[in-house]
Amino acid sequence: MSVKKTKGIISTILILSGLLSFITGTVLYFLNYGMWLCFTRDFLNDIHALSGLIMGIMVITHFCINRRAYLAEMRTLLKGKEP
Repeated sequence: MSVKKTKGIISTILILSGLLSFITGTVLYFLNYGMWLCFTRDFLNDIHALSGLIMGIMVITHFCINRRAYLAEMRTLLKGKEP
């Protein structure tokens, strides 16, 4: 698989897991008990934890793949001038 496809897949997983974590976190924050639509609070809590775990793993993978670009950005930031 090419590097561009890999980066695209990782970015898509990051976006989806972040969105899922945001939605379930919001519902859990406002839902004190019972169900939301057809989902129990325990199920939403499990989905929230799993999506957070997936997002954390993908962030580390994303950083490893893009470390050269990140280091170049940090060098530019610390030098205070554009290359």
